[in-house]
Amino acid sequence: MLKKLSLLVCAMLVGSPLLAQAEPIAFDQAANVTGMTGIEIGAEFDYSYEKIEEEGQSAVESTVNDIPVFVRLGFPVLEAKITIPYGSVKSNIEAAQEENYSGIRDIGIGLKTGLLGLPVFNLALGVNFTLPTGDPEKYLGEGLDFYPFLAADMDIMFAKLHANVGYEYRGEYDKEEPVDVDINTGEIIYDPVKIKPGDGTHWRLGVEVPTGGDIFTIHAELLGSTYGEVKSAGQVLEDSAGNTMTFIPGISLKKGIFKAKIGYAIPLEVQDDRPTAAPRYDWRIIGGASLCFAF
Repeated sequence: MLKKLSLLVCAMLVGSPLLAQAEPIAFDQAANVTGMTGIEIGAEFDYSYEKIEEEGQSAVESTVNDIPVFVRLGFPVLEAKITIPYGSVKSNIEAAQEENYSGIRDIGIGLKTGLLGLPVFNLALGVNFTLPTGDPEKYLGEGLDFYPFLAADMDIMFAKLHANVGYEYRGEYDKEEPVDVDINTGEIIYDPVKIKPGDGTHWRLGVEVPTGGDIFTIHAELLGSTYGEVKSAGQVLEDSAGNTMTFIPGISLKKGIFKAKIGYAIPLEVQDDRPTAAPRYDWRIIGGASLCFAF
């Protein structure tokens, strides 16, 4: 009797079931993904594409491809996750220039603890850190990123609702920027400057509907963000601040210890209104697969 009571108390504190479960495609949920005590090992992918065409100028095509490998650990009062992403960035300026970089991006660390756990409702507080391990010169990293958030989940019989809201602090970093042109050689002169990305406020809403005997789940998510102004060498960059909104339909699979997910991100803002401080894409595919074990 005492053992059953202690397990119930732990579940109430953590706000998570004893078994691993599905999760939103693109953001953190309140309940532990790994259950009260478990480990999840997996890899994800994130591929995005953007093409900018302006009259009288060459079209610019950009692709970003990230493959984050992660380990997530669940404990009775805490869930922790470490992510090591490998990324590549390619940008083509027709008939003029091509840039192609790859390497380790900024490493992520996430912590989350339950505030309230009920049979149909969970509330949790979390924080995600991004450590400046990527190379800014290759567009693979920035400064220290700090993102505290509040997450809530609710079961409504035939579906599960998710909400997440948080504030993102984006730290300053150094980057070589063009400052002048050598009048003798025509070469561009670069100097290190301080870049301060605009902080962000983010909200996320999602719904997941189990189908196919709870093996497959259909997802629909709406992501909104507001970004502040970017400063380079103390000067505010034009059009760097603004708002974005993205709709992500997707599907996930969970069978035994195996999980997989895939989603298609559709930006809802007009390209010309897209702030330069935000991740930019015309379309984006995100997904991943993992194995979950209890211990």
